[in-house]
Amino acid sequence: MRLSTFLTRFKEILKTINDMLLSARHQKRYLMFQRILAGCASLLLTATTYAETFTFRVLDENMLPLSMAVISAPGASKPAVHQDRIMDQVNVAFEPHVLVINQGDSVSFPNSDNMRHHVYSFSKPKPFEIKLYADRPEAPVDFNTPGIVVLGCNIHDTMIGYIYVSSTPQVTITDKNGVAQIQLDEPPSVLNVWHERHSLIESTQMELTGDALKSAKKSSNHYDIILPTAVAAKKPMQDHSQHGFGNSMRR
Repeated sequence: MRLSTFLTRFKEILKTINDMLLSARHQKRYLMFQRILAGCASLLLTATTYAETFTFRVLDENMLPLSMAVISAPGASKPAVHQDRIMDQVNVAFEPHVLVINQGDSVSFPNSDNMRHHVYSFSKPKPFEIKLYADRPEAPVDFNTPGIVVLGCNIHDTMIGYIYVSSTPQVTITDKNGVAQIQLDEPPSVLNVWHERHSLIESTQMELTGDALKSAKKSSNHYDIILPTAVAAKKPMQDHSQHGFGNSMRR
């Protein structure tokens, strides 16, 4: 029996007991049971905050795991607490490569390299620029619009990173095995899945609803998601020393 069904039946039982007590002749006994009912009501309120763990595995069309795939479950949820996040620059690369934040969070861009960087984005959710700098910029950057923000460095062409700004706190990112988990109050009715290789347009996400979501469901709380890819996997960079002015990444 699912928790929601149990809670519904439990509430019905409590209402029946309360109706019976209203007709009781002994006022003291009625008051005593009223206190018991109040305690049960408090427990019910606590129980309704219960969340179940749902596991998701994201695979490409060749059934290979996709790491750093972002999964979000839109729906009613508590507002996220705004946080200050960090997108570092280490060994001429953004670290982490994909940063998942909530709408309204701010991000600092420290430079841990021994050279200067010039961070920017032309993405619609947050166009910005931090000109040549070392160490840490004076102020973080606020991200108030949900969407995918593609990052680049105007000095080092190989530097590309992503910030996924989520409109819901019910969001997660897969590990090296393509697996991630989300705490949800009930099974998802909609899932959005994003990966940098999914489409030539970096902002494109795959939405799963209805039959597509049912086919991905392998058990009551486990889903296997097949995400087609349009971009080949990148080969490891052997030499980060090559650089030039004017990153071609202009999305």
